[in-house]
Amino acid sequence: MIDEQLAVSSPEAESRVLGACLMATPAHDPVAEAARFLEDGDLEPANELVWAAIQRLHGASKPTGLPMVEAELRRAGELERAGGAVRLSQLAMEACGPGEVGYYADLVHGYAALRRYQAALARAVQASRLTAPTDVPEAIRAHQAELDVLALGDGEADAHFGRLGDDLDEHLRMLETPIEAAAVTGLVDLDHVVKLRSGNIVVVAGRPGMGKSALTLGIALANAASGRPTLVHSMEMGKPEVLNRVLAARARVGLHHLMDGGPAIEDGDWTRMVRVLPELSALPLWMDYAARLTPSRVRHRIKALTREAGRSPLVIIDYLQLMYTDQRNSRQSPYERVSEISRELKVIAEETGAVIICCAQLNRGSEHREGKRPAVSDLRDSGQIEQDASVIILLHREDYYEPTSEHAGEVDLIVGKNRNGVTTTVTVAHQLHFARIRDMAREDG
Repeated sequence: MIDEQLAVSSPEAESRVLGACLMATPAHDPVAEAARFLEDGDLEPANELVWAAIQRLHGASKPTGLPMVEAELRRAGELERAGGAVRLSQLAMEACGPGEVGYYADLVHGYAALRRYQAALARAVQASRLTAPTDVPEAIRAHQAELDVLALGDGEADAHFGRLGDDLDEHLRMLETPIEAAAVTGLVDLDHVVKLRSGNIVVVAGRPGMGKSALTLGIALANAASGRPTLVHSMEMGKPEVLNRVLAARARVGLHHLMDGGPAIEDGDWTRMVRVLPELSALPLWMDYAARLTPSRVRHRIKALTREAGRSPLVIIDYLQLMYTDQRNSRQSPYERVSEISRELKVIAEETGAVIICCAQLNRGSEHREGKRPAVSDLRDSGQIEQDASVIILLHREDYYEPTSEHAGEVDLIVGKNRNGVTTTVTVAHQLHFARIRDMAREDG
């Protein structure tokens, strides 16, 4: 039954569109109208060759009449595969009227979309037969990712296409209103330097022990406290560890007390924790502790939260190199895997309007450098991360290497890339015994 459905097409509609292009005149050019609807692969193979030849000629500002298309196909050695000169003549005879090209081209594209949808369903059925019971959620997410791409179609591309001048007046009106940041870090100096805008990818990178998780979890808490929806994907730490860090940071309870539990937690600790519970319970902060995180899962969570909260969330991913791709390709190298994930997250951020902050590991390059200060080039596994990120923040603690340093208790947030601002260094204070990072001049309440 599926095989029969996969044959769905409209040869008549394809012939009418191509015939109209072959009968084009200087007064009426149907190629541009057809191109508004047709995508690669929409037509049957022989017709696809004819359409490609028409597009090449049209792109070179040459006529697309029957003689020119025949000559172009002959030059490319594709005339016989396209059905020969007789077939081209038949297409010209079946041309639709000038005002009907858009209608028939849209119909052709609709049939092609239906074929792709049916093919996706067929692949899902086949995959389900080969899927182990423990892998069902992953299989569903992979299928959902494919359906998301099909549902998006080409309408999104059309929405982003137009003349520059058409947008200038509206843009000037938008500039009259101050642009509000889509998310905040809770660190005054950092918020002044880095404006978190919708669609941004921010990478927070450092060697182990520098405070990446403390910084990003603090950003999540601060953003949620401002009333903005926030989502944290924690792959490196499980639920108990994350909750201990949240309580330590918000209640100013020693993290080592909470890690030990029982008698190690003093009466004053309990008092402070109980006091912050109502505030923490009311935060628009969602957690995902799944150890296996893919881009499609991130997209699904963002869309669900956007529907619930009415706006796109700030998303924290801890950390990038632990993610999986949506493709079941065990032969991918770490470089290929991280590159694919980075590209997908960038698409998701732009598509949903979310701000995505990714923790990332650095290689050992900085540890062989004088002063051990990290650089953007130290990002591990992929240069694609550097290319896709709007902002890259590198963490450096001098007291990690020299405990007696005069800068003990400080963390340098090195803004190594800032697409819409300056690159600089913001120095903040770390209180890692409370699992938090604060502004240098901030007074505790």
